Amino acid sequence: MEDVLEKFSELRLDCLDEEWVQAIFYSEFMEFGELPDQYASILESIELRTTFRSIIKVISKWLLSESDEEKSWTNLSDKVKHQNMLVSLAYYIHLGGKNVTSKEHRNNAIMACRVYYKLLSIPGYKAYHIYHSQLFAHSLVCLSYPKSMCDNEDNYFNTKELTHEVNSVIKELGPYVRDLRAIVQDLQLGPNDMNFEDILSNLVDITGGAIVNKLNIDKIELGNISKVIYDIINILICDANGDPSSAAIQLLFKCLLPKFIAASLDTRNVNNIVRASYVTYSGLLLTKYGKAALSGYTVLLQHLCYTSDGLEKAEVRSARVSLVVGLMSLLPNKSYKKIVKWLMTLSTTAKVSHRQIALEMLAKLLNNEPEEPKPTQPKENNVAEPTEGEANNDQATANPESTVNPLDEPQPGPSGTQDVLTEDESSQEVPALENEDITEEDVAGLLRQRSHTVSHGAVLRAVYDCVCDVSSTMRTRALLLLTECLASDHPPMKDAIKEFNGDGEVSRLAGLGARCVCDERAVVRKAAVGLVHRLTLVAADAGRAPRASDYAILMGLCRDASIVVRVAAISALGELVIHQPCEEAIDAFLNGPMHQLSDPESKIQDQVVALIGDIVINRIEKYDANKQEDSLPWLFLMGIAKHNMKRHLQKACALLLKSSGCINGENMQLHRLVDLLSTHLGVVNDARDLQCLILLVSASRHLKYSDVGFLLDYYYSLVDRQDRDPRLLPLTLELLGVWSCCLGDTERRNLREHLVARLAAAVDDGCRTTIASLAAQLDPDNLLWANELLQLLERRAVSGGSVAEWVRAADISLVAPAPPSAHLLRLFLAALADPPREWSDAERGECVVGAGRLCLRSRESAVLLAPPLAALLKDACAPLCARHNALLVLTDICTRYSCIVEPLLESVCGCLETTTVALLRRVAARSITTLLLSGYLRLRTPLYYKYCALLADEEPDVREPAEYYVSCCLTVDAIYHHFVDCVLHYNQDSESISFDARQLIYDVMLQRMTLVQKLNVQCRLARDVLQHAADVCDEGDELPERLNAALLDTITLLCGPRMKLPKKPDKSGDADIDEIQERVTTNIVSHKMKRTVAEVLVPAVLRLYTHMRASGGQLVTYLVHLATDLLNDYRHEIEELIENDGELVKSVQQFQETIGLETSFGNARNLVTASGALNEPETPRAPRKRRGSASRPSRTPRKRTLRI
Repeated sequence: MEDVLEKFSELRLDCLDEEWVQAIFYSEFMEFGELPDQYASILESIELRTTFRSIIKVISKWLLSESDEEKSWTNLSDKVKHQNMLVSLAYYIHLGGKNVTSKEHRNNAIMACRVYYKLLSIPGYKAYHIYHSQLFAHSLVCLSYPKSMCDNEDNYFNTKELTHEVNSVIKELGPYVRDLRAIVQDLQLGPNDMNFEDILSNLVDITGGAIVNKLNIDKIELGNISKVIYDIINILICDANGDPSSAAIQLLFKCLLPKFIAASLDTRNVNNIVRASYVTYSGLLLTKYGKAALSGYTVLLQHLCYTSDGLEKAEVRSARVSLVVGLMSLLPNKSYKKIVKWLMTLSTTAKVSHRQIALEMLAKLLNNEPEEPKPTQPKENNVAEPTEGEANNDQATANPESTVNPLDEPQPGPSGTQDVLTEDESSQEVPALENEDITEEDVAGLLRQRSHTVSHGAVLRAVYDCVCDVSSTMRTRALLLLTECLASDHPPMKDAIKEFNGDGEVSRLAGLGARCVCDERAVVRKAAVGLVHRLTLVAADAGRAPRASDYAILMGLCRDASIVVRVAAISALGELVIHQPCEEAIDAFLNGPMHQLSDPESKIQDQVVALIGDIVINRIEKYDANKQEDSLPWLFLMGIAKHNMKRHLQKACALLLKSSGCINGENMQLHRLVDLLSTHLGVVNDARDLQCLILLVSASRHLKYSDVGFLLDYYYSLVDRQDRDPRLLPLTLELLGVWSCCLGDTERRNLREHLVARLAAAVDDGCRTTIASLAAQLDPDNLLWANELLQLLERRAVSGGSVAEWVRAADISLVAPAPPSAHLLRLFLAALADPPREWSDAERGECVVGAGRLCLRSRESAVLLAPPLAALLKDACAPLCARHNALLVLTDICTRYSCIVEPLLESVCGCLETTTVALLRRVAARSITTLLLSGYLRLRTPLYYKYCALLADEEPDVREPAEYYVSCCLTVDAIYHHFVDCVLHYNQDSESISFDARQLIYDVMLQRMTLVQKLNVQCRLARDVLQHAADVCDEGDELPERLNAALLDTITLLCGPRMKLPKKPDKSGDADIDEIQERVTTNIVSHKMKRTVAEVLVPAVLRLYTHMRASGGQLVTYLVHLATDLLNDYRHEIEELIENDGELVKSVQQFQETIGLETSFGNARNLVTASGALNEPETPRAPRKRRGSASRPSRTPRKRTLRI
């Protein structure tokens, strides 16, 4: 003992300041002041490391000596100031932790810890308070030195220097952990001891493997240290008898939780190693200790899902989900099902981050195997055989281990600890491994062999419920998952989908898609497009005809206000046409994406052109009778001919020319296309010829094709046929007109003579104007034949010829150099004003056609003929063919002389009335839309009101052109400026639009408006309608019928979903990025809205209710509804105003009771999970010593001064 005392005396502990020592003891080793100067000067002459090493050696020698003296603190305490010794060691440990980069401080701290552990090896350490939980926990900080040095690598000159320093620390930690291992068994620490959690946390730090792959360090020595640490942890989590402690294992998993969270926040590759190391260790604990570790393992999984750090980032969520799924795969079956149920509940909790990770977890579970039906045992067999898992558990319980190494054979210990899942897990399979030395990689491979089952139907319903979430991110992700489930080839998933959809005519998922395409968020509508698209593909693959409503949904979304939705809908329809070519799919494409060739976004135009190229251009091949050809391009061209969409195809070819490259000024793709089509022309049948000619005409204007001999041959063969399709000849002549410059002189002359002969012979083939135009084009310098033929026809017309002669003369006048005579013009004017009674309806229609030719010939004729044509159009008794042709003529005049037609627009607008013949209404809607798209007309009032009324028309052919123009082409500012005027106009006595129709019109308009514009419209409606109606009531007048109707429309709009007054932003709630952006925008304009509500809207509602509550009626009910919404959304601004009206308060409360709301004012949050929110998972706690405990000396209370 004298040697020990001699070595202690070298530290000069008696020179330490007692006040400094007591201050550190009083702070429970939490606060360290500066070392006293006197003692610091003494230490300068002492080599601390040498002294510490000598103390360690002499204590070991003393304890191992065979002398008879008592080797305990009872004998040492009187001779050594042990408090000074502990404070001195604690100071060096603290100094090393603060200066990890300093080798001297670092090594002194490690040696001080070793000295402290030797002091703890002397018997009686507890009686003399040598062991202090906080000091012991501080001493374990040395294990984190390698990681701390790697985190501060910028403090080192290069990687080589850092590697050298880390290896030196690892070398010093070898004896350190061995000394620690020697005393841990005797300390008998348990979960109820102070700082037990901190001790476990410090031990776990070095086991993560974060520095293994980062540097070229000594992996063997580090592995040896980790092996000893694992052994120490195993000792700590077992009681004195060697049985595992469930509470201690829970605390160990709690220490692993922040390691998992930190590794998930940083997605670098090094953290993948860390996660894998901790996952392997966690699984090893579960496998080794069985039921004792199961409760803590389950709580760990719950906390990994519940901890929201970084979950707003997609990459963090993905890493966390992969981590939890990997850990869940190690659970026994019953616990696995429990966790799955808990995740389903978590998917309906209040926080968005929790719902998101729960949804992602459920998505991962859909790849599991299905649950097997429970076997039914016969009633007479009362004794069931034990399962394999029970046998394993029983065998493992009978042979517990007292001390084990994590890399040795793990055996489950006795399972008498508390289980969080409240279910007996004794029958669960907790596998035990063979008694042999295996590596961590082998253990991980064995752990992954467990397969789990899941109820796909239950998980699918949970995902389906997430589509109704308040967060658009959740709704979008749920729709995407449902779409993936539909595309899955997993048989259990197919069965679950079939069961989920039911046997009804409309499946549940189809109804969901129809609802979600109307969502207010563009990303949700885009996801709904994918769902509807997948449903249609699944139906086609199953041999069922897709429903027409699915195609209608996709067609409507091609005109969506959001570009991402339009892109998705166009892509979906294009894939449907390619995947399953049929008449329905092609019609949907032509009625949807084909119209988007005029989309204001060039990206959309390019997308449609690319699809057309893939459907038609790239699929046409050279005709070969012995080869089966692709039918898709010919079906598509058949649809073009059916819907008369040649102009759309021409625009597609023009856009294709821009997008593809040109060589020597020509597009080689279109040139090759003409070569291929020339092999089909005149070979198959008239239908194929029509398809070829439509495509040739569309592409001909964008290239020069020199070899047109095939076309001349086809034309002459076509003229000789009597049973030809009447549409072939006009297209052939148009094509010859485009490529006429490529004809040779002889060919031009022969063709011109042939065409003039046909004109002179008065052959009525329906293409006289085209023939005349082509004949004039072939020889523009020699038009004497046109003048002579015109004079001849005029003489026949004036001398009493039939109306057919009039039309022939008007047709030839289009190419004749000489103008038509005034006699011919007067004939048409007289016939339009007072048609002969003997004329048939067809002759009156021909007369209008001839007048139209003269209008195109000269402006003077158009000025004279337009008014009688407008009068004819307005005359309901006139023949339909004559009115139809008059509308077309006015449309043609508008393309040349808009100023002539604008004063006559009232007649054109009259064709849009619901009382007009359906054919005329359809033509009028298409014609006006075409003029608006071309820029020949401007949408001004009153045309604006008439045209927008078509948005609610029951006739699809009338409604769809207006929907397309308003949805895609009309500017948002125009809609915004005319909105309030439309509300007032559509409620006039002269308009006969129903309430529901008006709401449809408003809905289409509001879809285009931004949030700021909607708020401004609300302010205008409040002032121009509600306040005006209140002023009228104050004057004692009855509300006019039109104002009453406008008031109903206004209140319906203010309470409706499209333009509901925005709530006061809630700063405490979770939100995704779209909701945050909307919240910011709402905050910017909320001041103006609040003023309008408080100063205009609420006073107007109060005044109107005061005047009308006695009479009652629908308007009073609407006012109460509006007051209820105002109270819910703007409680603080208007509650005092409304509470002053007791009658209104009573009505509001009755209304709230009627619709199922609580009868209280306020802005209550309407969360999906208000009643089903999960409590935070249970967190295991360990006692922790606080600063300023009962050992702190009590202060004497200050005496009060007696004042007299």
